[in-house]
Amino acid sequence: MTPDLLAAYVASGYQPTAKRAEVANAERDCLAQAIYHEARGESAAGQLAVANVIVNRARSSKYPSSLCGVIYQGAKNGRYRCQFTFACDGRDDAPGERQAWARSMALAKDVYAEYATGEEIGAVPDNALFYHTTNVRPSWAYTYSRVAEVGSHIFYAPN
Repeated sequence: MTPDLLAAYVASGYQPTAKRAEVANAERDCLAQAIYHEARGESAAGQLAVANVIVNRARSSKYPSSLCGVIYQGAKNGRYRCQFTFACDGRDDAPGERQAWARSMALAKDVYAEYATGEEIGAVPDNALFYHTTNVRPSWAYTYSRVAEVGSHIFYAPN
């Protein structure tokens, strides 16, 4: 190994194993928080579909390239001015339901593994970037194509 080859390897994005593990743990925790707060009352399929949208956004050039970046995008812009309400509603995000939190953590671990290896999640189409519950009718929903309904969430893709 030459010094030039080593320098090129480091410049290409090398991170020590400990740093990669730290990032992976943070990404899984962010994803678990989103699953818990956005879909804890849903079936496993419904929770997976919500997680799938987060992964789709992270893989899209239109959003931050990390799961945490997607989930907390706009959270510092003020109350209810973010992508996922729980991230900026001013309420405590600590999970209160132990079983639901354990399910969210387990699902986040599986989804993160698929995300990190580039696998398709497959719960909703890869172009699904938006969703809302069936209890609301946001004005933005009419500007996108409805691509799926899973549990109490409706999923959309850009036209």
